[in-house]
Amino acid sequence: MIDELVAAFTLTLARVGTFIQVLPLLGGPNMPRTVKIGLAMALAVLFFNETSRTLAQAGGTAALGLTSWLGLGLALGREIILGGVLGFALGLFLVPAHVAAEFVAQEAGMSFANVLTASNNGSANALTVVFELLASVAFLALDLHHVFLLVLQETFQHIPIGQGFQMPDWDLVSAFSAAEEGGVLLVAPVGLCLFLTTVVLALMTRAAPQLNLYSVGFPLRVLVCLGAVVVLLPPMLTDMIGMFSYFLELLRLRG
Repeated sequence: MIDELVAAFTLTLARVGTFIQVLPLLGGPNMPRTVKIGLAMALAVLFFNETSRTLAQAGGTAALGLTSWLGLGLALGREIILGGVLGFALGLFLVPAHVAAEFVAQEAGMSFANVLTASNNGSANALTVVFELLASVAFLALDLHHVFLLVLQETFQHIPIGQGFQMPDWDLVSAFSAAEEGGVLLVAPVGLCLFLTTVVLALMTRAAPQLNLYSVGFPLRVLVCLGAVVVLLPPMLTDMIGMFSYFLELLRLRG
């Protein structure tokens, strides 16, 4: 009996821990390791009652071949893969904000100074960090992190631990493409403003060749970029929330 409880908790922790590590909002580089470990342990304890019951209903560790190290290792590998896929799929919520900010910063010439970002282990410019923080605040303000935990809980019902399973019928390629496209469309008006600014600067240079385009154009493009972002911020946040709804429907578990 103790072996079955240990196996159930180990498999539960493997799925939950991988999910927490991969999910940007919870397992990003800014999150301390002790917090991630504590959150994974707390969620594993929370889901343990349900997972141990489903394991007993399936016949226990002996019926599922989990009594040997090989069987337990294969089951752990399955749980880690499933947790990673879940974390990656739900991490697409921050991709539109990241793509939008990177596009605008690159066009405005603001990609010189890089800082740590929340969506991956690399670095990003300051505008990207601001966009991701805004998306994260909107996400948390709408209590969508509860939806994440609900989806994680539903996986233990649809995909019991220790058993063979099929991955959720999510079209992750379409989801990632939609996230990339949504990020570009999110800042399309800002990009148009920067394009018009470039045209004006080109005409000014044509009319006054002695004008130093680099000394005047760079601060002007940054000023136009920041001004357009501030003015268009409310509709951009509305579009972000609309993308959240789209991803929630796309990544909904069925069955």
